[in-house]
This record gives sequence, C-alpha cells and structure tokens, in this order.
Amino acid sequence: MTIKYLLVGFDGLRPDMITPDLMPRLHQHGMEGVVFENHRSTFPTETYVNLPSLVTGATPSRHGMIANQYLDLHVDSREPFRGYSVAKIEKAQRAYKGHLYGTLSLGEILHKAQRRMAVISTNSAGSTRLKHHQICDSEHLSMACHSSTTSWPPQEVASILEKLGSPAPITIPDLEGTSYATDVFLEHVAQGEFPDLTILWYGEPDESYHTYGIGSPQNQLSLRHVDTQFGRVLDWWENSDMRERLQIVVTSDHGHITQRHKVNIGAQLKQSGFKVARHLEDGADLALLSAYAGGIWVRNKNPEIIIAIGEALMSSDECGMIFSAPRNEVEGVIPGSFSRQMVMADHPRSPDIYYILNTNNEPNEYGYTGTCSFENELSVGAGIHGGLHPKELQSVFIATGTQFGNGQRFSCHSGILDIAPTILHGLDIIAPQRMEGQVLSSAFIKHPPTDVHPIPETFETGFGPYRQILHRTRQGEACYLDSGARIS
Repeated sequence: MTIKYLLVGFDGLRPDMITPDLMPRLHQHGMEGVVFENHRSTFPTETYVNLPSLVTGATPSRHGMIANQYLDLHVDSREPFRGYSVAKIEKAQRAYKGHLYGTLSLGEILHKAQRRMAVISTNSAGSTRLKHHQICDSEHLSMACHSSTTSWPPQEVASILEKLGSPAPITIPDLEGTSYATDVFLEHVAQGEFPDLTILWYGEPDESYHTYGIGSPQNQLSLRHVDTQFGRVLDWWENSDMRERLQIVVTSDHGHITQRHKVNIGAQLKQSGFKVARHLEDGADLALLSAYAGGIWVRNKNPEIIIAIGEALMSSDECGMIFSAPRNEVEGVIPGSFSRQMVMADHPRSPDIYYILNTNNEPNEYGYTGTCSFENELSVGAGIHGGLHPKELQSVFIATGTQFGNGQRFSCHSGILDIAPTILHGLDIIAPQRMEGQVLSSAFIKHPPTDVHPIPETFETGFGPYRQILHRTRQGEACYLDSGARIS
C-alpha cells in the first residue's frame, strides 16, 4: 500500500479557537487523532518566515527567509523583499542563482525522488510560491486560487479553470476562496493520480483576524466556514478508497494577538537624531522596516550607530524586545539585547536589529488573551503576529491516518520545523542532513521507544532599567521558543 499525505493549513489559527462551537469538524477530528499540545512556530512569527520553515524543516538562520519583508542589498539596494509578491520572489531567486532558500524544500526533495506534490492555497500568490519556490523546475501543481497567472503548470491550471471557473475576487472573510480551494482539491486533485504530498492551505482565519479582530463576528463566520470546507474533505476521505492510504496532517503557521496602541518608532528615532529611511541610500543612518515586529539595517553596519539605536529603542516605553548580532552565546552586540542566535534568526540577511513592540496578557474585547502596541496600516483591535507572545508561538498540529495513533494527546514540545521530516519519514524518504526538525516519532503507531524529556530554559538580559526575558525548551537536539517579553 502506497502511503500519501495531505497537509491542511489554517493560516494563523489559534489552537484555543478549535472548539465544538466554532470548528466542530476540526475539533472532533483532533479527538480522533494525535494532537501535540505544545506545538511552536519559529521567530519571527510571520507567514513568509514560517512557511519556508514548514517546507524546509529549517530555522530562518538556515533557510534565510528572515521576515515578511526585509532589505537585501544582494537583490535590491532600495526596494525590500516582500513575501507576498511572486515578482519579488523570482527576482531574489535570480539574484541567488536559483537558491533563495539555504536548504532543500519538500518540493525539491519529492521532485528528486520522482514523487509528486501539489499545492492549493487561498492566501497571497507569494505565499503559494514560497510553499514550493522551485515549482517551475517540476511538473508539480501550484494553484494560487486568487492568482491563476502565477500558478503552475499552465496546462493543468487551464484545465482547473475550465472545470471550475475562475474564483471570485478575494473578499474578507474569504468564504468563496475557501470553498474554491476545496473544490480544486475534491474535483481535480482527488480525481486524478493522487500526489504523494498535497498541501491544501486556507488563508482563513488569518485574513479575518487581521481585518476584523480575533473573535469578531466576521472572524467566527470565517472559522465556521473553513471548518465546513474541511468537513467536506473529511467526508470524502472517510468514504473514498484513499481512507487507508491517505494520512492527514493539520497545522497552522502561527497564532495572533490583538493590536491595542499605535506608535511611530521612526518618528522616535528621528527625534533621537538619526536619519531614517526605508533603504540605506542617500545618506540614511538606518533603514527601518517598521512593524509590530520590525527590522533595522544600519549603514555600513556601523557598531556605534547600532549601539546608539539600541539605546534609543530601550528608552522607549513602547519597545519590548531587542535582538542584535551575537556578542556571545546569549547577548547581542547591543548591551542589553539578546543575540539573534537565541531565536534561531541569525543569518547574513538578518537585520542588524530586530525589535518587538510591547505586549501584555490582557484580553481583547471578545475575551481572547494577548494585546500589543503596533505600527502598521491595520486598525486598533485587528489581529497581528510576528513576535514572541505565547499566543503567537502556539500553533496547531494534528495527525490522523493509519500510520498514527488514535485519540492521543502529547504535552511534549513539537514545532513547525518537525512537520517536513515527519512527513518524509511517513513517505519513507530520507530527509536531508541540513533539515533541523525532528521526526515526531511518538505520533506513529510503529515507533521506537523514546526517552526525551523537555528541559526549560530561561534567559534574562538588560541595560540600565531595561530588562527582557526569553523562555525556551530544549528537547533532545531540538530547541523550541515558548515566550519572550520586556519585563521592565
């Protein structure tokens, strides 16, 4: 019996919203499968960072996708890379001679093994492409449901459009797009030679979180609708000849917290005497890509300017955590900052300074824990992610099928890096050595005895009155992020 895998993603889904009321089918599905209750994202907790980690089993330190948007002078001295843009991805691919990622992805691994893969996705065209960034080197399917022109291969995409028509323009909540993606899976992928791995990725609830807020009526509508569409997939699975062969893994790439107080870090840095721009041309001291979790690149990596910027950030009541290039194993070159290595985000493309605005554990108006200061075009009350609040790091992992146990819940840690090696193990494909994630062997019915115990780690640093704290857990050779915050 040839095993196949279906990886279903609910973008941004907080595990505490998988309830019998909001998501009855997914909730019941979890009761019948294997659930890892301490499943973690990687930092920054952004989609265009965690999707590369999902498909490479590697941290940003290794795969190099270090933020949703970042300045990469090797690609463009003025315009930042933006993960939602296929044009930006292809430009970066050309600059790196086809090696945008620093390690192999699932699509490349399956292609080399002469196995098949399909991607169906309702969020941005760039998000779809990052799930299989080398798609044009294969005959695998990559269907961006709201961007058929960037989908691949052209003939198969044309066949899908002829059969199902073009989806309606995206609206939020993206109910029609969610239904369309499910149709593509059921009416196209499931009707032909089934791929060895299919990724079915729903952009909800992330889009409704961002627009209307966590727990809002519109967000609840999106959760119930995407759950219904997932239920269609389950109904097909339970009644098809794939029931014994197809294994289903459900995940999310990060969680969300709520925006509460808008700030302007650029204005604060200008008041401190720095020349601020969005690039390092024209004499700017620093390039600032501002966000709730933002990045700063410093002209010529000048150490005095880097330290001075760090001190200015620490003096701001709105700034939470600060990371810089490593001075030692724990601390960054800015006194009081953590090393980027501590959050596995130390790469040549990384900003000279990562910062996260302040967070707290207050509930939003709908009762969902976690709020923050923010700097973006979204409104007060909108959902956001990117930092190290526990509700951003906590994500979903559920596995079901004949390879997995029934009704088991594990409190040990797991993470988005572990999904690729676990799927490859289930497909009997050897994972590359540069894959940092671990096979979640305890999830499988047939697995060797394991004796790996979680070891909590707490680190604290600061400068003057400024203090910050970081919590991690080591489990075997793996390291998982639990939370981080400014504490004074």
